[in-house]
Amino acid sequence: MTTPTLRGLMPACPTALTPEGAADPAGMKALVRYMLDGGASGLVPLGGTGEYTALSPATRKATVAACVEAAAGAPVFAGVLAPGLGDALPAARDFAEAGADGLMLMVPYYARNTQEGVIDYFRAVRDAVDLPIMLYDNPARSHYVLDPDTIATLAEDATIIAMKASNTDLYHFDQVMRRVGPGFAPLSGQDTLFAQQVAMGAVGGVLTSAVVVPGIWAQVQTLAETGRMDDALSLQRSLIPLMDALFAEENPAPLRHALDRIGLPTGLSQLPLRPLSAGAAARIDRVLDDLRSAGATLPAAGADTLTGASA
Repeated sequence: MTTPTLRGLMPACPTALTPEGAADPAGMKALVRYMLDGGASGLVPLGGTGEYTALSPATRKATVAACVEAAAGAPVFAGVLAPGLGDALPAARDFAEAGADGLMLMVPYYARNTQEGVIDYFRAVRDAVDLPIMLYDNPARSHYVLDPDTIATLAEDATIIAMKASNTDLYHFDQVMRRVGPGFAPLSGQDTLFAQQVAMGAVGGVLTSAVVVPGIWAQVQTLAETGRMDDALSLQRSLIPLMDALFAEENPAPLRHALDRIGLPTGLSQLPLRPLSAGAAARIDRVLDDLRSAGATLPAAGADTLTGASA
């Protein structure tokens, strides 16, 4: 197993879909190139933003294959947001066959977890599939808080080599940072706390809004890492209107609209998500206009994004 180096922005991207809800490889490849050409260093398809739970196994696998082809060597960690091994292992094997560089594995949901049971679950996936694993720690979705010692235990024997930290408790993140070794890759999973987590040791981020403006988020990381925290926070705060608009309704419907407005159509979200409201769409349009006015390089709808237009 080759362990990729994870660093920088790995946007949590939506799944490009046809009107019938099937995988759209061409749309997915265009989106991947836009993100990477704009400043991302890798990507994470099929997380919550990628609507893992709404998609068929065939759509998931075809999406990962398209991402890997377009990424041209940049790391692709495919999300596995499964309630248990019965779904996780077939999905993980599919993603390995599709060429994924690793998995982003979520803590199982529905069943009542224990710290020991989560450790056993992650080790079972690691033993069954020869891919490195990024822990997806998101208690708001898993309804379970992992103890920092549990995360350290998983990191010690390389069951996990990275973590998407979506727990908004910065004290919890600090406790994890105190326990993991230098070879572990902590990644921020919270757009609103990215600069803070980088200052505390995160080496990058798996962020939703980085799909639209990866270059700006890369600047935030550089500022935070070089001790210019005031500048990092100022730049991050300039993106608050975008972040708020993208989460004003259930993700990723707002993000899909934003991408459509910059010439990267990805189709519609799947049930049970509803279409974006007119008010939310207008709000996103205003935010994109304001970003352009502030100097962000965003293509217009209908622009040729395959040429590498960047944010």
